[in-house]
Amino acid sequence: MSGRRALAPLVAAVSLFASGSSLAGEIPVPETGKINLEGLRLPDPEGKQVELSSFLGKGPLIIDFWATWCQPCLSALPELEKLHRSLASRGLQIVAINEDGQRGAAKVKPFLKTRGFTFPVVVDLNREAQVRLDANALPTTLVVGADGKVLHTSFGFRPGEIDKLRDVVEPLLAPDPSK
Repeated sequence: MSGRRALAPLVAAVSLFASGSSLAGEIPVPETGKINLEGLRLPDPEGKQVELSSFLGKGPLIIDFWATWCQPCLSALPELEKLHRSLASRGLQIVAINEDGQRGAAKVKPFLKTRGFTFPVVVDLNREAQVRLDANALPTTLVVGADGKVLHTSFGFRPGEIDKLRDVVEPLLAPDPSK
């Protein structure tokens, strides 16, 4: 029986692909539409604890769940970096939550060192954030307003995904001073 349960996510993913369905989806959120990040503290790759609720109230926040072994994640991260570099000065925040777990945590710091990402990265050692925010697929990306309301969610990464994220966050940002 446990073998069948272990195969359930794989069977569901294969079914999605076989049916031609997109992996994009919605993450269930409370009736308020807001996520609760209070008390959710995760270490960065250096071991410093980061309170995720500290990102709220400062502008739009993109939360991206990823892993070093996930090919779509590895495609998404450089695109997120480009978005961060172009919009951070206007208030966009991005935090990437690594889901390599306890066994793979040692890979995260060297991985990041070679990539030069400028947004914060934290490590979800015990899957606490993944469970709390129902990020059941990788990558899972959430756009959260300053008030904690989830404005957009997606599973997987496809060409054009960054453009969708930009379209969601642009109206929430400070005006572009160059225009």
